[in-house]
Amino acid sequence: MDKAAALNAFQKQFLGEVDDALSATLLEATTLVYKQKRDILFHEGDPGEYVYFLQQGNIRLFRTTDQGKETVVHFVQSGELFAEILLVGHQQYPVSAMALEPCVVLGISARRLRQAVERNPDMALRYIGLLTQRLKHLVTMVEQLSSRDVQDRFLVYVEHLAKEHRLKTVKLPVPKGELALLLGTTPETFSRVLKKLAEDEIIQVQGREITLLRRGATGI
Repeated sequence: MDKAAALNAFQKQFLGEVDDALSATLLEATTLVYKQKRDILFHEGDPGEYVYFLQQGNIRLFRTTDQGKETVVHFVQSGELFAEILLVGHQQYPVSAMALEPCVVLGISARRLRQAVERNPDMALRYIGLLTQRLKHLVTMVEQLSSRDVQDRFLVYVEHLAKEHRLKTVKLPVPKGELALLLGTTPETFSRVLKKLAEDEIIQVQGREITLLRRGATGI
């Protein structure tokens, strides 16, 4: 994977048609980063220089309390943009980012990308639309995941995945132990929840593949 190919993938997904001059400008403003499992890309509170596009792999975004407890915020999957909050004036990363497997990440200068967006109204509108859609999804997920028990939180999560991909069977994007952190529980408790849901014929579990046998079990 080279930097130009990663930039092209980012442009197609988030910026649409880009002229050669702008593409060349962005190429100068990017860096390709390779991370191994458990490598840290940035820490919460670090000065924010780059917005990142995950070309390959899986990344955990998390915050750490004063007591040292980690709270998972989001799992970044291939094709996702993250740390984009830097484009709206934030000077520091609000979370930490750790690779869950070998990753290829395109770092894009937040300052240069912000300048490009400001000079291109069509690009700005497209970008605002994408961010609004993502924010709405995250707010909905936070509301639903914070007000339910572990079983319902998991079903809400899986049903969102199923709706997003328009599939009855979905593959969990991360190992079950990692997902347990997002759901605010222990791997042992999560395993018991999966077993009960399977016994109640609400889901079918095969490795990381989850098939919803009964839609709407959470009432969402």
